[in-house]
Amino acid sequence: MARNRIKVTREDATGFDKVVKPVRDRTDYTTLKPDALEAFEKKRRPSIQTQSTHEKATETGHHESDDKAPLHQGAQTRENMSLQQPVAKPSVDKPGAEQGLKADGSIQPDMKTDAVETVDLCLPPRGRPKNVKSISLRLRVLKRHVEPLSKLEAAGVELSNVFRIAYRRMPTVRFEARYIPQVAEPSGPARLSHYIRPAVEIEVINAIESQVRGGKSASRASLLLGQLETVWFSNLDNAIKEFSK
Repeated sequence: MARNRIKVTREDATGFDKVVKPVRDRTDYTTLKPDALEAFEKKRRPSIQTQSTHEKATETGHHESDDKAPLHQGAQTRENMSLQQPVAKPSVDKPGAEQGLKADGSIQPDMKTDAVETVDLCLPPRGRPKNVKSISLRLRVLKRHVEPLSKLEAAGVELSNVFRIAYRRMPTVRFEARYIPQVAEPSGPARLSHYIRPAVEIEVINAIESQVRGGKSASRASLLLGQLETVWFSNLDNAIKEFSK
């Protein structure tokens, strides 16, 4: 069954078919007034004159700097060389400059020193013969020396001075090719000792080693100290008595 169309029995009263006109006249926003143009032109003229004067001064200074530029820079510009390429400046010495000095007064390196030929290092011959060897020896103190040495140390006496005086009074150390046993008395602490380093002939050491059973395996100090201990202990007793007064 076909639908019946809506029939309009009266005119449209909504008002959408009418053309709405603007309330305000917008002609003032689209057209520039003559008065506004004249005011803008007056403000623009001073700025144009100032800018033209600055451009003339810049061009004049640029031409003057081009005229004062050195010739080698102009040649580089014509050859389109890079601005970052270093330019070698010729060194100009001041008239009357001394030889070996730069123009600013600094010392020039002497190039002639590198050309000097080197020579071999010459040292004087050693005074000690080859058949002599230095051996470290420890001059010990006996147990009976510990108490008097401790008293001297408590009184402010340096024990190194006591040992030094006792050793200076000994005759010149000259080892003989014979074995002498060490003094058979108990030793004191190792800190109470005086160290020396005399020179001994290797032939003397070999001779003493051959006189002792197992001498080659024994320490060289134990083979040599027997020749020094008797005199050392006697001088040490005398030094302790002098410092104890």
